[in-house]
Amino acid sequence: MSPRTTLRTAGALALATALALAAAPAHAGHGHAHGHAHGAGHGHDSEPELVQTYAATRHYQHVKRALADGYLPAGPCAALPGQGGMGYHYVKQRLINSTDPVKPAAVVYHKDGHGKLRAGAVEWIVRDADQKVETDRDRPVMFGDRRFEGPEEIPGLGVVYTLHAWIFKDNPRGVFHPWNPRVQCP
Repeated sequence: MSPRTTLRTAGALALATALALAAAPAHAGHGHAHGHAHGAGHGHDSEPELVQTYAATRHYQHVKRALADGYLPAGPCAALPGQGGMGYHYVKQRLINSTDPVKPAAVVYHKDGHGKLRAGAVEWIVRDADQKVETDRDRPVMFGDRRFEGPEEIPGLGVVYTLHAWIFKDNPRGVFHPWNPRVQCP
C-alpha cells in the first residue's frame, strides 16, 4: 500500500470513528420542528454514507476549490440568536434537488479567528413540490432515516427542505443539527 493510500485510509477511519462517537448520542431524543422524533441510530446508520460525503467534498475545505467547481456565494452569514450559526453558504445551482450523499448543493463556510473562511458543513437543498410551507408530504430522507428540515421559504429558492452535515467542524448539537453554537457571524 502506498503512503498516500495509507493516509487516505487512516483519514477515512478517523472520520468514521469521530462521526460514530459524535453523531449517535447527539441525536438521541431530539425532536423535529414538526414533531417527528429522531432515534439514536443515526450515527451508526449514516456513518458509511458520511464517509463517502467527506471523501467527495474534502477538497472544498478550500473555498477557492469550491468556487472553481461552480459553488457561488449565496447571501450573508446565517445565524440564529440563541442557536448559533451556519455561516456563509456557497451553492451550486445544478445540485439543488440532489439527494446524492456525494453531491451536496451547498458548502457552508465560517470565519476562523483570523478572518479566513473555513468549511464547516455541507448541505442538501430540495425544492418542495407544491411550494406550500403548510404541507410536507414530499419531505426527503437521507442517511438512513434522517428527515430534512423544513419546508421553509428561502428568498431566491422558494419553499425548500434542507439537510446539513457538519463534517468539517464539530457541532456539539450533532452532525445533522442545522445550527452550530461554535459558529458566529460577524
